[in-house]
Amino acid sequence: MRRLLALSLLLGLFAAGCKGEPKPEPIEFGKDACYWCKMTITDQRFGAELVTKKGKVYKYDDVACMINHFWEDPNITEKDVAMFLVVDYAHPGKLIDATKAVYIQSDQIHSPMASDVAAFENPEDAEAFLKKYGGEILNWSQVIDLVRKQNPMNMHHGGHNHQMHQMDEMQMK
Repeated sequence: MRRLLALSLLLGLFAAGCKGEPKPEPIEFGKDACYWCKMTITDQRFGAELVTKKGKVYKYDDVACMINHFWEDPNITEKDVAMFLVVDYAHPGKLIDATKAVYIQSDQIHSPMASDVAAFENPEDAEAFLKKYGGEILNWSQVIDLVRKQNPMNMHHGGHNHQMHQMDEMQMK
């Protein structure tokens, strides 16, 4: 009986130590708050997550909040990040790889933080939106540049300038 109890305890400790790969969490729209701006995440066409290699998940209402948080937080570096995710505008609530998404910036897009950027997993969905509403196609590094231009204070307000360069390099991997 003692051996069985000891074996059970050891197996429990082993299982607790093996968390596996970091995973995103579904955004609970209307319930979760943006880690950066503290607004409730309500629009299912927008949203983002940063997942660390240790499994910590940060949720955002807009890709701009995720970029600004990464830029400003000295405790999160590129080596800490397992994934950057954004919501697919064409498939509300669906998280996709932010570094591989196709983005459109348009005055017809009214994102929570006024970046007017929407992410698309499928290039055909982006093209269909572009034909109907107009705008400009952007890639990940261009979205980073856009957010930096929209929020120039973040580049000098205690942030660490190397972070965005690291985000750009992640695009190329």
